Amino acid sequence: MLRDTSAPEPSPGRERSVLVLDLSKSMLAPLPDAVPDAPERQKIEVARTAVFRILQDASTSGNLFGLVTFTETVRVPVPLGEIHKENLPYIENLISMLAPSGRSAIWDALAVGADLLRMGTDGVRGNLVLVTDGWDNASQRFDVRSAPSAQLPNGRVDLVPYVLPANSRLTFRLIGIGNGAERDKGVDAGSMNQFIGQLNERAVQLGVPAPFSFQEVTTGSALFAQMVHAFVDVGYEGDQSIEELHPEELARHAASAARALKEPQQHATVARIHSGTLAAPKPGSEESYQEVADIEVDVVAGTPASTPAYLRERYGPLGEIVEAYVNGQYDRALELLQRSQAVLPPVTRLYWEARVQFARRAIVEAARALLQAWAEAERLPESSQAPIVRRLALLQARMQNDKETETLVKFIDNTEHGLNGSDPETRKRLMELFAKLMELRGTYQLTRLAGEEDLQDAALKHEAAVEEVFGLLQDARLELGAGGAVVEGALDFIEICLAEMR
Repeated sequence: MLRDTSAPEPSPGRERSVLVLDLSKSMLAPLPDAVPDAPERQKIEVARTAVFRILQDASTSGNLFGLVTFTETVRVPVPLGEIHKENLPYIENLISMLAPSGRSAIWDALAVGADLLRMGTDGVRGNLVLVTDGWDNASQRFDVRSAPSAQLPNGRVDLVPYVLPANSRLTFRLIGIGNGAERDKGVDAGSMNQFIGQLNERAVQLGVPAPFSFQEVTTGSALFAQMVHAFVDVGYEGDQSIEELHPEELARHAASAARALKEPQQHATVARIHSGTLAAPKPGSEESYQEVADIEVDVVAGTPASTPAYLRERYGPLGEIVEAYVNGQYDRALELLQRSQAVLPPVTRLYWEARVQFARRAIVEAARALLQAWAEAERLPESSQAPIVRRLALLQARMQNDKETETLVKFIDNTEHGLNGSDPETRKRLMELFAKLMELRGTYQLTRLAGEEDLQDAALKHEAAVEEVFGLLQDARLELGAGGAVVEGALDFIEICLAEMR
């Protein structure tokens, strides 16, 4: 096994991640979905979709990513490095052609993944994720001891110290597909838990962090979610990105969002998201406010195994609060919020207080904290308000069980997030279209309030406003046609909303 001492040096803020993906024959088997009556998809098909999403994020974040695949042979289709947008079509085409076959050399593949993250005398550094549905039955060089004092077969190398040498800073997540209790029914849970246990013991001996986890998944949606969460800090609970939506789901979401625009009495929260809060921050603006990154530490609630790695290291005191929240330790999260008053910006502290209180069903306390958060947000420079206002609006919609407003806000929020790192002009055009769409709320309401004599005039004004936005939309389609799935999804969403607003 060659050690990769020329691996890219980690830059500040750039993560180094390697996915080790099972391509054995069993990955061709279907995997049920959690949604009733949803069609089954092959395990490999779900995994490919997740890899495409991870690659998209890596291409905008600048983080380093590598892919290792294994049958009885280990290969490196994507060496660890920066994912450039212009290379994405080639890489995605390469991944689409990966065909499962043969047996599983799991331990040998993990050793290669560790080699990609190896930093010479600094050990193995980065994020290593294994996705497998089987048992190791083809490794030739590496093995895991059945017990600390057990002997390995002749010529085999102990995988644990190889993956975790001295000075390492390794995050390891193991995503096992299927029921690990029975052989040939899924991942070898016994061996995987044993491997995690030995890694933990090794970390204690070396005095290094031990963020190692094992999560079993039994549905397609769970596999996709766990794979993406291992690499991407995703949005609010239940988020579904534009790229994941099927056309009929997109249409349903858009129709629901349009109802939030057409019924202001039932959806008062929408009024807070005015045109100014949809505008992208001006480049080089003298106004600077550093809270945006903090307040958007939004992770999917679940088991400790699904917690994004290094929350504390990434986000400091807030990361510790979020970690307690994700693990359901709401009293501890509130205690940590109280301790961190002096270091957290007011909106961040109050937002998370409202969110924690709502999770523990303390509705009055949650509403009070959210009201205070709105007041603090209004004091911020307008150029910094957009994502914060949407985050507050999303929480308020959740607290009020306002599904239509929640859908509208999440779609705008997800669109802007999906455009991070893209052409600023594209982002600006789309957010301007969303702002124009929001303005139709006013002209539509005139048609509802106008008397019989004024009804025709109000209807004509509303129709003219709709046609204006429709014209801008068509221009955007022509000019942004090659913008990718996020742009295409946003334009389709706006068009369906316009049809609903007529």
